[in-house]
Order: sequence, then C-alpha cells, then structure tokens
Amino acid sequence: MNEERKLAAIVDIETTGLSPYECEIIELAIVLCSYDSHTGKVLEMVDEYAGFHMPATPIPSYITRLTGITNNMVQNEVLDDEKVVSLFRKADMIIAHNASFDRGFLIKRYPELFEKKWHCSMRAVKWKEYGFFTKKLTTLLDAHNIGREQAHRAMDDVKATLQLLTYQNPNGQPYFFEVMNKAMSKPKVKASRT
Repeated sequence: MNEERKLAAIVDIETTGLSPYECEIIELAIVLCSYDSHTGKVLEMVDEYAGFHMPATPIPSYITRLTGITNNMVQNEVLDDEKVVSLFRKADMIIAHNASFDRGFLIKRYPELFEKKWHCSMRAVKWKEYGFFTKKLTTLLDAHNIGREQAHRAMDDVKATLQLLTYQNPNGQPYFFEVMNKAMSKPKVKASRT
C-alpha cells in the first residue's frame, strides 16, 4: 500500500473564559504536520505558529493563574491572521483536544474554518476503554510519560498532543489513526449568525 501524505493542523488556544460569544483568544498555537492517510502514522512537522492576542478587556486573574499568561505578555500583541489562515487552508483536517471548545472560538474569528473537517483527540479515542480513568490531556500525558514545559500554554499543549497521538493503542495503531477516522459533526448554526 502506498503512503498517501496529507496535512493536519493540531491547534490549541488559551482564552479569557469559556464562552466564544463573550470571551476572547489570548494565545493560539498551530502545528502543521504530515501524516499517512492509510496508517495514521505522523511523518513530520511541516510548519508551526504561536502568537498572543491582546483582548479588549484585561485578562481575568484566574486565567492568569491557570495559564501563566499576564496582561503584560499580551500588551499590544495581535495574532498573525494571514499566517494562521494560511496554515489552516493547507490542512486536510484540524485536530484539537476538546475540539468543540477551540472550534467555537476559532470559527468566530475565522469563519472559513466552519467548512473544515474537525477532529477531537479527546473524544475520538477510546481512552476509558483503554484503561485511562479520564480523557483530560494532563492525565493522558502523565500516563504516557510525556512531559511539557507548562500546562495550559498553547504550543506546549499542541506539541504534547501531537506526541501523544503518535503512541499506539492496544491494537497496535497510532492514536492518530482513531482521531483521523472520526470527524466531528458540523456545529449547529445559530439563527443570529450572519
């Protein structure tokens, strides 16, 4: 069987809160990687981007405690929308851990992502069936001895997620294979969407 190379964008965001309608992205990271669409084997990292964005209102203190991201860090920072859109356009699919959260914020900022295939590494893999008591990224990384510099920092989480997906499930397939084969359904469009 011949290898068929495709591209996936692994993405993570940090935000000022939980609602994409009331809160904003303060950090975004993307890694574009190639993979074999037959086996789910990750081949190489092709490109990456990480950036901060200064929100309209100060970052809540509980978000700073959680992420380590301060108002000083995001002062006058803006995301490179051109680079972000370019990476997403190249991707055959987008993967995030708890993708419904990331997707809500990203589609609000980049409406063209509505049409992309989204995949969730938290829900697509049978983590509990494989003996993991929770699907939380931290738990899964610890169980696989994958370290990261800092939890809740976008690029650290993206690279850790990608590394996790290269590990094999009990059937001998990369977790990436399971994620690749289970796309999320399109989000429901609210009547107020323009």
